Amino acid sequence: MKLLQLLLATVALLLVGCGGDDSGNAGDPTQRIYVLAASSGNASAASAGQDLAVTLSGVEPEVDWYSDRPDRLTGDAKTQDFVNTDWQRIYGDVAPNALLQFHMAGDVHGVFGSVRDVVYDSSARSLRLTLRVTRASDAVGAPAGSFTRPVLTLLNNLKPPAEGSSFALAATRTSLAKDSNGAWRLEMQGVDPNVLWMNNAPARSADVESLGQFVNLWPERFSAVLPNASVAGDPGDGDYDIMPLTLSDPRYDGASGSLSFAATLLAGPGVPDASTVLSNAVLFVDAGARGIPSEVFAQNWRGVAYSAIPAKFLAAPTGAFFDSDTTADAFQALWGSKNGCGRNDLDAMAAQGINLVRLYDYNYQRGSKDWETGGNGHIAFLDKAQALGIKVIIPVSNYNFKNQDGPNRPWDKIENTVTQIVASVKKNGAIHPAVHSFSIGNELDLNQSGETSATLIPKAVRVAKLLHKLAPDHYMTVPVSNADEKKFYAMLRDQLPPDLYQNRFYNSVQTFKLKNGDDLKNNILQAYDDLKLGVPLLITELGTNSLAIGSVDAKVDAVVGQASAVREYMDANPQSLVKGFAIFEWQNANWKRDNKPDNTESTFGIHAYGGTLCQSKTGEFGMWNAKENYWASFHGDETYDVDKLAPLTSAAHPEGLLAALSKYFK
Repeated sequence: MKLLQLLLATVALLLVGCGGDDSGNAGDPTQRIYVLAASSGNASAASAGQDLAVTLSGVEPEVDWYSDRPDRLTGDAKTQDFVNTDWQRIYGDVAPNALLQFHMAGDVHGVFGSVRDVVYDSSARSLRLTLRVTRASDAVGAPAGSFTRPVLTLLNNLKPPAEGSSFALAATRTSLAKDSNGAWRLEMQGVDPNVLWMNNAPARSADVESLGQFVNLWPERFSAVLPNASVAGDPGDGDYDIMPLTLSDPRYDGASGSLSFAATLLAGPGVPDASTVLSNAVLFVDAGARGIPSEVFAQNWRGVAYSAIPAKFLAAPTGAFFDSDTTADAFQALWGSKNGCGRNDLDAMAAQGINLVRLYDYNYQRGSKDWETGGNGHIAFLDKAQALGIKVIIPVSNYNFKNQDGPNRPWDKIENTVTQIVASVKKNGAIHPAVHSFSIGNELDLNQSGETSATLIPKAVRVAKLLHKLAPDHYMTVPVSNADEKKFYAMLRDQLPPDLYQNRFYNSVQTFKLKNGDDLKNNILQAYDDLKLGVPLLITELGTNSLAIGSVDAKVDAVVGQASAVREYMDANPQSLVKGFAIFEWQNANWKRDNKPDNTESTFGIHAYGGTLCQSKTGEFGMWNAKENYWASFHGDETYDVDKLAPLTSAAHPEGLLAALSKYFK
């Protein structure tokens, strides 16, 4: 069967096992999922956007229900009372969303949409309703006509601004088993690789997402309150049983198509024994936020530019740091901790309210053993960021735009490079939920390696098209300087495909304008809104350096002023397209000194250096070059210093720059 057909075939499991009645401490009836069954029915056409007139016959005299989280309740109610008396009390003036599934022409089909005009005739045991179609099985485009074994599952409404979706996962077999600690786990085999999601009203959407994305997003959707769920299927007698559960800790094996959860069984009348094995089963998980990548600009972002090259490098880094990629797991002691050594930069950021990290150099091969193939060396960084509520901008770095670099020709390999960058940020087959967006180069409006914007911007447009094909739900940007940013805003708008530009692109500018005299406000922030481009703006570098402004003291005060200017403008203009900023940068960059004294490029950091905190090991990094038949060793298991970071202070901000910025990060 097709995905939707399989899900709908097994949704009938909600009809049984919900014993009990609607009396006593049964919770809030507006927060229940109601399930109504009948023996047959008929309907008109079921195309998306149309009204479907439905008549159900042989309606069961009782409607079953189970509660939305956090309650764990089940029960039933008389169908006549539910329709004629309780409907208005439960749903008010907002038509609930529902899933109608039925058997027709030897298959199971389904229609999802909003339900209104419900009329129940108890003497005839018939129910008439109008369903406004949002999504239907492919084969239900023609008039549906007569069908059998219909099931109507009504989702609970949510009160705005709350939003949520319910999820359905199909499996060929489910069972409960004890793990090594004696705790129950729900084991699912033959899990469909797609998950059906359905919005709760008043929203009106339904679609599918990959099982990998569902598992990846579990912490963001359900960590605060574990979801109520029910798994049901055929226990072997041709009927359906339902087993209500509380779920956590999903573990997915894409190779075998198996999925398991830590499970707490919920007792109740009619609930099957824990030893029951269910086939052709479906798991329903109650409402959680979708948290999809295309919605990243539903909130504002306050971040930091991050490149944690150790202080000892006074010129371009070498050895294990040859690629300047410090977010790989080889350098976990910098941004996290490893074997008792750890600076825990990501924790320090989260503690001050930072929710965005902008990266620069990124070697997709980290964590791979195969030449020019994406590895998993950045997943630990992304996992840590996700756990802390931080999103990450993944870069296609400037190196990849070079036509020639010694014997290498990076641009000739751009299609594979972009493909492997996207592959390297996938977990469970889906792009990691900590990925905010992709950045394309850095200041390609300026001359880079002998090229000008005349060729660099078209290159950026090509990369954008590649990214959009590989990651269609994710935003992307081309960071430009503020030398002539309006010219390049227009150039990118004109050269990017309209659909990409309007729906998955944001502008990003790098500016060191100050709050003084409203220079930053008038010439970057308000000036952008005045352009009415219709796409968001992030300031991907905001700051100043100690040498240009005269002293560390002046720099601290200036950067605090810059952050306050952006935050004040955004707070005063909630409809603004300015959606956030990233302070440049987390720490000073000694490596930019080129073996000379500090300069304007090396002293932008929020932190300076204060000696050595501890030492850590990188592990080995090498890969097999099958084309040329040799093993390429990039570095051995090297020991490196984890620097202490010293806070920069001023007379006005003795608490330090990071702590002073916290007011504008939070």
